[in-house]
Amino acid sequence: MNKTFRIIKLTFLALGILLLLAIPIVGLTSTALTYHGICYGFTDGQAQCSWMAYASNEMFWASFIFVPLLFLASIAWLIMAAVQFFMEMKQKRKMNER
Repeated sequence: MNKTFRIIKLTFLALGILLLLAIPIVGLTSTALTYHGICYGFTDGQAQCSWMAYASNEMFWASFIFVPLLFLASIAWLIMAAVQFFMEMKQKRKMNER
């Protein structure tokens, strides 16, 4: 049980790290595939922009997808870490009572 719990906790940690890295990777990939020198969303609708401005815009929109998932994975990892900590403290207390 304890080993399985640790594996699941490490899986959530890895998932959180991957989701954190996904934002710039998806933004840069999308920029590399779709950049044509025009950014949308300015006051006049569209304007010329640099590659970096376009990439930061793509990363901004990618964050709307990945930040909620990152939040959920982080909360799950924190809860599991707290449960594991309290269970280990409980086991140590039982060992000291003997």
